[in-house]
Amino acid sequence: ALTMMVMVFALLACAPAPVGARATVEARAVGEGDVLRAVAPRRALRSLPFMSHSGLSSPTHRHHMSTGVSLELIERIAIEHAIIVTWANFHYFDFAMNWVNHLEALGVKNYIVGAMDEDLYEALRKIGVNSWLMGSKTIDAGAVKRDFGWGTPTFHKMGRDKIRLINDFTKSGVDVLISDIDVAWMRNPIPFFRRYPSADILVSSDNLSNSTHRTERQAQFRVDDEGLQEHPCGGTANIGMMWFRSTKGSQALTDEWVRNLEKDDKLWDQAEFNNLMRRGCQSSPDGSGVGAGYDGKVQLGALPVALFNNGHTFFTQRLPEHLKVKPYALHATFQYEGTPGKRNRIREANQWLGDRDTPEYFEQKFMSYTPRVLADVALDDFAALGHPNTKTKSMPPLKEGDPVLKEHMRMVQHQIKQLYEANAIAKKLGRVLILPPFFCGLDRVWFPHAGVFPGSMLRLPFICPADHVMAMEPYGAKFTQEYREYSFLRNPSMPAGVVTRDNARRVSVPPNGSFLKTRDIPSEYAMCFKSGDTNEDDGDECVPARNREFLAAQSVSLGSDALATLDDVAAALSSVRDVKFIHFETVIGVTTYSQAKTTEQLRMGIFCCRLGSHDFYKVDEVELFEKATAA
Repeated sequence: ALTMMVMVFALLACAPAPVGARATVEARAVGEGDVLRAVAPRRALRSLPFMSHSGLSSPTHRHHMSTGVSLELIERIAIEHAIIVTWANFHYFDFAMNWVNHLEALGVKNYIVGAMDEDLYEALRKIGVNSWLMGSKTIDAGAVKRDFGWGTPTFHKMGRDKIRLINDFTKSGVDVLISDIDVAWMRNPIPFFRRYPSADILVSSDNLSNSTHRTERQAQFRVDDEGLQEHPCGGTANIGMMWFRSTKGSQALTDEWVRNLEKDDKLWDQAEFNNLMRRGCQSSPDGSGVGAGYDGKVQLGALPVALFNNGHTFFTQRLPEHLKVKPYALHATFQYEGTPGKRNRIREANQWLGDRDTPEYFEQKFMSYTPRVLADVALDDFAALGHPNTKTKSMPPLKEGDPVLKEHMRMVQHQIKQLYEANAIAKKLGRVLILPPFFCGLDRVWFPHAGVFPGSMLRLPFICPADHVMAMEPYGAKFTQEYREYSFLRNPSMPAGVVTRDNARRVSVPPNGSFLKTRDIPSEYAMCFKSGDTNEDDGDECVPARNREFLAAQSVSLGSDALATLDDVAAALSSVRDVKFIHFETVIGVTTYSQAKTTEQLRMGIFCCRLGSHDFYKVDEVELFEKATAA
């Protein structure tokens, strides 16, 4: 029987093993006859014995390739001539488990995880995840265990290990899907790839708009209304999701790719792939999306961005929902807070399966609140800058003093001030704070822009990712000690029977003058991501402010007037001290004056960018404690 093995090859989230630990040892495989529970494969695997495919007590593979993987191992894992690969170091163990758990939930078994340090290799081995110790050709023993950090010298060294691995697999005789570790697979992609048997390479894209339905010629090649992007070399290829058939063309391109990177340590692996594929690149002659590239030596296709999503199309635009398509994958790119930002984005989308064996993430007591936005902000002014109302490519970038930029800053800063007050209250009550969804008027980009990322289909205003507003990376481990994602109530690993009206209490707060100048985020702006099945939409149950159980929970009152101190707040809520969730209907005017400075606060992020600079969010002039005027 074929055996299932797992090898995770990670892009932005992995670290190779030391030179001295060059990989020649492979993990023992788990027999395919051992049925794994898709719900929690790690728990199921713990009880399984370690064994080789041959049934012996030690590996028998001998024909190792340059990255330590053997042809025998690849052949035994591959199903129907295909294998899925990623890689990581122990720093990204939870990302590796998220990656594995998604594939397990889909019933996909032909995957493998490459461990770049001994710690990850041992951790995967202990829980029955098949792996091999791939090592690194250039990264030292200390750096291999840490976060690479996007764009750092170590990051670029890691990229070279990745390309060597790709080159190995193109010569293995099986077709390979290379996946970064910060990808979550929501559908089995192999059948999609098999629709294009003439394509040597299919690659994901950093493009921000879908182009599968632009011409009539494309229609005949769409299956279930799915097709490739219009032009194989249009825009920028992202090497986080790549399908290679084991062909001479794929081997020739990856051979040159490796040679060029090893000759020049300043080359970026992704940029060099784009250079190679664009040499002599031609548009698709028949409308299929497949065309010649790399001087005519390969046939290329660009994966559709609404199905194989980058971080902007999935998390920011929510393009699959708007186009009513069922995505195959998301890739946590286009974000601003490093590894914590990636993790939080996947959690916000309720696609994070890396918490299944960490019950402590759910064991605390929690606090939440309903965010309010300023009532006098003209949302239509933002909408005029977004899709489909205008073409921002022809518009000048925002500049200092633009009214729409001022209004965006004013609206976001008001929400940040509420967050700071809520954080102080939560700490006083000994609770972890469930973040609110942030409502943004403008997109965030790393260069000056006219309101949205150029070329995107983003509608304004929108529920923006927390890393658009919060500087979570420098806060370190304290972030998850103090906060949970805004969609926490629908975290896929939330224990059953926890989110109930009996486990929650609503806290009513007397409205003050500042409150009366605000409103709820309008209901037409959906907060929760829809599930993978586009026909399944349970509203905004992921958000405390809109959750039916929370709305039906008993209410407790803070009284008819604002309280003086946090001690007074704690005393007023002593009766609900043991309740799992408490939800404030607002945090505006809970106390008579600001309590935010009583505790350390997470630094807020920036708006980026207008002409000349970015702007820091500031809350000094935000008023939440104005008294209500007498009628």
